Amino acid sequence: MLIKITDREGATILASLRRWQSYPAAREADSIATNGGKHKPLDNEEIGRLCERITKERGSAPLSRRSNNGAREEASKGLR
Repeated sequence: MLIKITDREGATILASLRRWQSYPAAREADSIATNGGKHKPLDNEEIGRLCERITKERGSAPLSRRSNNGAREEASKGLR
């Protein structure tokens, strides 16, 4: 299924996925992430690959990452 999303929507999706990476324990219990327990939620590596695919498809700038404490990191510059 293909859907059209705006740049703003795409940025929100990427931010949400990156934030979700910070809460691995919550993913197992989330009924949306597991489709009501029908499958396992994505792990951090799978989320990272999904973010990269979304970024490539959208032709976006390199992803920005947030660490667990909310400090901004530029993935393309390798800042920590």
